[in-house]
This record gives sequence, C-alpha cells and structure tokens, in this order.
Amino acid sequence: MGGGKMKIGVDCGCLGVKDESLKVGVYQIVKNTLIELSQIDKENEYLLYSFNPIEKEIIKALGNNFKNVIVRPIRGWMKLFLPLRIFRDRIDIFIGANQALPLKMPFSNYKSISIIYDIAFEKFPEIYSYAASVNKHKFYSERAAEADIVISISQKTKDDLAKIYHASKNKIKLAYPGIVPLPEISKYTLEDSYFLYVGALKKGKNIPTLIKAFAEFRKISKNKTKLLLAGGNKWIDPEIKLTLKEIPYTIKSDIHFLGAITKPEKLSSLYRGAIAFVSPSLYEGFGLPFVEAMSVGCPVIGSDRGSIPEIVGNSGLLFDAFDTRGIAGAMEKIATNKEFREALSKKGLEKSKKYSFKNFANAIYSEVEKLK
Repeated sequence: MGGGKMKIGVDCGCLGVKDESLKVGVYQIVKNTLIELSQIDKENEYLLYSFNPIEKEIIKALGNNFKNVIVRPIRGWMKLFLPLRIFRDRIDIFIGANQALPLKMPFSNYKSISIIYDIAFEKFPEIYSYAASVNKHKFYSERAAEADIVISISQKTKDDLAKIYHASKNKIKLAYPGIVPLPEISKYTLEDSYFLYVGALKKGKNIPTLIKAFAEFRKISKNKTKLLLAGGNKWIDPEIKLTLKEIPYTIKSDIHFLGAITKPEKLSSLYRGAIAFVSPSLYEGFGLPFVEAMSVGCPVIGSDRGSIPEIVGNSGLLFDAFDTRGIAGAMEKIATNKEFREALSKKGLEKSKKYSFKNFANAIYSEVEKLK
C-alpha cells in the first residue's frame, strides 16, 4: 500500500443511536477510542460512516481529519449502501468497530481491521433471542473474524475466535479497552448500606441468581442491607419478575431498580457508596462495570465465567455463576469484614490502572501503520 497519508473508513453506526440507555458498552468503547485516536493520528483521513449523524459533542472532540459521513438508508446498510459508499470513497483501510464488516464490492482492494468484543451467542444462543437472530450475529461476526487484523478485547475472546471460527492466532491482537475516569464525588448515601449491580437487565446477566443470592444473604445478615440495580430495562429478562415473586416481601422491598444511569456523577456516587459491586454474569467480553467499580475502589463480586477472571483476577471474589450460597457468603464477608473490604478495594484500584482507552487506541493505530 506504500507510505504516506491514508484514507481510513470506520463503521460508526453505533454512535448514531438516540436512546440514552443504549449509549453503553460498544458505544462507549468506539466513542472514546476515536477521541484518543484523534490525539495520536493527525495525518490520516478518517471517514466515520453512520446512518444517523454523530453527536456534535463527539465530533468536536475529534481532529479535523475526522469526518462524519452519513450513509442511508439503514435497511441494507452493510450489504449494499455502505459497500457502495466505501467503493466511491476509495478507502485504504476499513475498521469494523461494531464486530462486523460490510460486503466487499468487486475491485475494492482495501485492508480491514475488525474489533471483536465477544462471541457469547455461539455458547449461549438462547440468551440472544431478545435483539436479533443468532444467525445474524454469527454472519457478521464470522465476517469480522476474516479481517486482515482482528482486535480482541480479551484473551478469552481471542481463544474463542481461534477455537470456534478457526481464526489464525497470528492475526488476532489482544488489546484491552479502558473506561472513562469517573468523577471524584461524594458517596451515594442511603439510610441502609447497599450492594450494587450496574449493567443491562437482559438474560445473559443472570439477574435472577443475583436476586436469589441477595435473599440468601439477607437471611444470614443482621443488617438491613439493600440491593440497587442500575440498568436499562430494554430486553429485560422475564425471569426477574418471576424470581421476585418467590422471595419474601420484606426482602423484595429492599431491592430497587434505578433504571439506566447516564450521568457519570450519579454512577460514580453509586459505586463509591456501595459495599460491593455484584454481577453473576454468564459471559463478558470485557466487563466495563467491573473495571469502573475497581477504578473507584468499590470491591467486586463476580462470576468465574467469560473474561471476568482475566479482567478482575484476585482483585475480587469470583464464584460459579449459579452458586447462590457462595455469592451470599461473599456478600456477608465483605459486608462484615472492613479490613478485608479495604484490601480488595486497594487491589481493584491497582488492577484498574491496567486498562485505558489511550493504550487501546495506540494498539489500533499500530496495526493501521503495519497495513500501510
């Protein structure tokens, strides 16, 4: 491809969402990676393809060499309209930031980099029926795995890609994303202490087990501790409602659903005031809330599945995702042992420093340079 200035296309479809509750996960990773990338690369031209305009606030944070290109209609976007626009723009490299690559038009000779977050749907197809067909996830993810370079956000995902899609480990590059530093703010205060869950309420997050574990904890605890769940109810797991019916009212009345928390100040305050962040998730490609919690000294209780052991390590307490008694015991230990709680807090703070969007953007830029 040679040296000099390049034209790089980026799939930024996720940055055009209007629903505030959807501005999590991939949205945050893509947004903050681009902001860091614009600080690193002032030379190459970046065309940010989206079907809705990217927020002005994001565009303002980027360099002049980053331009938003609107491609419509949405229907047939990846199969026809985006490929046509890419062909017209004569790009040199395409970055599939949404775990997908568009179909390639004949005579298009650009190189590709894809970011793959996880392929949990291959292992738990039943928990992905809420959004789109598993076949659709498979189709785009398999294409993403065929990119010239694949960026995997955890070793677990890298291993899964090699095993399930037979992708060459030589082209899969491990790079951990980061989190946006949460503002230093006073702790959220309640009359009673509380455990905190942050994240979607969809099936794969295993919220019913969390509720059962909390009920177990309350049976052995002397304190009237509460459970706060912060997350949007889009694609909510129907088992949550059924599980709540099974537990005593005195415990159920201390379980509060806060909805999606979009303000960093409120989120930071919630983490800082919690006894611990608890999530028995069945699979995480990375686990942003785990890192957010650790970054402000909130102890972590999680499952031993997916990338969680890799991301949290010995900085938290990890149990089998369905071990309600084990999770309840961990809650009790953290709630009653201040010294232990503070030790976990320090470990988490140190561990969280490993993850940054600057490092992630540098890793992507390094691969861009190799494809010149």
